This record gives sequence, structure tokens and C-alpha cells, in this order.
Amino acid sequence: MSKAIIFDMDGTLFQTNLILEPALEATFEVLRKENLWDKKTPIEQYRGIMGVPLPVVWETLCPNHSLEIRVKSNEIFHKKLIELIQAQKGALYAGVESTLNELSKKYPLFIASNGQIEYLQTIVETYNLDRFIQDTYSIQLIKSGNKSDLVQ
Repeated sequence: MSKAIIFDMDGTLFQTNLILEPALEATFEVLRKENLWDKKTPIEQYRGIMGVPLPVVWETLCPNHSLEIRVKSNEIFHKKLIELIQAQKGALYAGVESTLNELSKKYPLFIASNGQIEYLQTIVETYNLDRFIQDTYSIQLIKSGNKSDLVQ
């Protein structure tokens, strides 16, 4: 049996924490401008649920909003995340490139992530990770939404 290594992206290779709160703030600013939100950005509430699936994020942060507004909020959020990545406001963790370089000489490397396809591809392209990574798999590729199923 051949061996491979599968990495998560957020919090493993990429310092997502550097862009999450600015993207969330920018998202709620758009919602305020569109009269869809009239309070402070719920940063503290978001910190308490970080890592849950995105539908849960928007159900929690916008409990009185329609599914349509939650979907729109998520779209805005992802657009803002991508803008921040492209502006290189995020970062890889120290040693990621050298570690991936060494490992890629011996093993095929993959990413399996809860992140959305465009978001993951933006990180891979912006930080030239395709030099090391064979392929990237998003949770969007499977119906169950379960990362274990994605890895399998």
C-alpha cells in the first residue's frame, strides 16, 4: 500500500485567524449598509463557535434572518476572505513551506478541508502550495458534510 499525507488547511497550514475577524467585520459592514444589520459585529459570539460548519455560523450569528440572508452573508464573507488572502493579509505558519517541500519528496501530499473550493484554491495559488500539494479536497465535494467521509 502506498502512503500519502493529508493536511487540513485552516489552523494547520494557514493562519486563518489573521483574516477571519477582518472578513467578518467587513461582512457585517456590508449588511449594515444594506440595512440588514443594525448592531455591532458579533465578534465575541463568533469566537465562541469558531470551527463549526458555516450554516451553523450564520444560524448562530443571524438567528432572526432568513435562510436567503444567511446564504448572502456567507457569500459576502467568502468574498471578503478571498480578498484578504489575495492581499496576503493571511500567512502560512512558520516552517510550512520547508516541511511541505521535504515531505513532498517522499510522499504525495493532499489537503482535505472544511473550506469552500474557491477559498482553498485562493490560498493554494496565493502561496504557491501547488508546488507541493497533489490535490485539494473541499467539504463541498461530499453531501454528508463530514470531514471523515471526505478523507475516506
